[in-house]
Amino acid sequence: MNTFIDELKWRGLIYQKTPGIEKVFERGTTLYLGFDAQGDSFHIGHLLWITVLKRALLYKNKIIVLTGGGTSMVGDPSGKEKERPILPKETIQANKAKLQAQLAKFLEVDEAGVRMVDNAEWLEKVTLIDFLREAGKYISINSMLDKDSVKNRLGREDGLSFTEFTYQLLQAYDFMELYQKYKCEVQVGGSDQWGNMIQGVELIRKKLGKEAHTLSFPLIVNPKTGKKFGKTEEGIAIWLDPAKTHPFAFYQFLVNTDDELAPTLIKYYSFKTKEEIDGVIAQWEKEKEKRFLQRQLAYELTSMVHGHDIAEECKKVAQLLFESGLGMIQKEDLDFVAKALPYTSVKNKNDFNLEQSLVDLALVKSKGDARRLMEQNGAHSEFLFEKYFLIKKGKREYGVVEVK
Repeated sequence: MNTFIDELKWRGLIYQKTPGIEKVFERGTTLYLGFDAQGDSFHIGHLLWITVLKRALLYKNKIIVLTGGGTSMVGDPSGKEKERPILPKETIQANKAKLQAQLAKFLEVDEAGVRMVDNAEWLEKVTLIDFLREAGKYISINSMLDKDSVKNRLGREDGLSFTEFTYQLLQAYDFMELYQKYKCEVQVGGSDQWGNMIQGVELIRKKLGKEAHTLSFPLIVNPKTGKKFGKTEEGIAIWLDPAKTHPFAFYQFLVNTDDELAPTLIKYYSFKTKEEIDGVIAQWEKEKEKRFLQRQLAYELTSMVHGHDIAEECKKVAQLLFESGLGMIQKEDLDFVAKALPYTSVKNKNDFNLEQSLVDLALVKSKGDARRLMEQNGAHSEFLFEKYFLIKKGKREYGVVEVK
């Protein structure tokens, strides 16, 4: 691929872009992406835009990552059916510190290539009158009302507060600040941010008489289910923080990706070349039931997020549990994976009861279901290393009862 735009195109990572952006990337530029500190960890959906930033660096662009210490005080209404709760400043500060530390694992902060800024630096200092004169004067109410997130919320009984309504102006102001300070010409973000990002382009054009650009990448939706990618069937988010989502659960989530979505994901997330990805897809299509593509994706992303050694352990344990059998499993493997599986504990070995454990682990709904399953030889347990009862239900479901 010759340019950053070419790279994003073949991967299907361009949803919308402003005219003329190709020329900007041909010569190289500075781009930015912002995030608010509404939570204390990124999730697998955020990992997509982290990979977009890493690709931008590979094509010799500079990047700015903006932490929304200021905008987090307001909350972005984009994609939300009701208003976000106002978080305490202390929570925002704690979240911000955790997110910045997490991000630093993926992007080495170096002012020559990667800069990290916080919009609280300027948003907490600007007065209301100055903000209205510097930003509000140049953005029409008509354009603000035209945003889908605004239209949708205005049609609801709860409506939209003035606080959230102003969010798009704050984001536009951020873009203008970064343009003036660092000659940042491009903002990138998910497709749900397009309206906010365009306001920044317009503000820079009207206020400064300069040209700026924006580019959005698609949100990931499973074509089979219509649901956003990034949550399990039970609605549990897949976090990048290993304390919130165990690395093995992260790995298995990707291994279990639907066939309809898998080719898209490997193009979006993988740093393999086009030729390598085409080869993976061709091999996968011969025997889809072996999930070769999903395994390649799971290994690469687990390595990216949790490191090579953890990815190797996830791969090894998955093979022992689901392919080659438990004959070679070791204590350290169970130590690693125990709490990634349905888990409970008992005080001593004699307290273990398979029927009760199946219920406690939520592998069945009731003791009656447990008894029927056991009568059909659909569940059994092994006591391993004088510490763990490993319970297997059917061919692919496991649970762990630890003796403490």
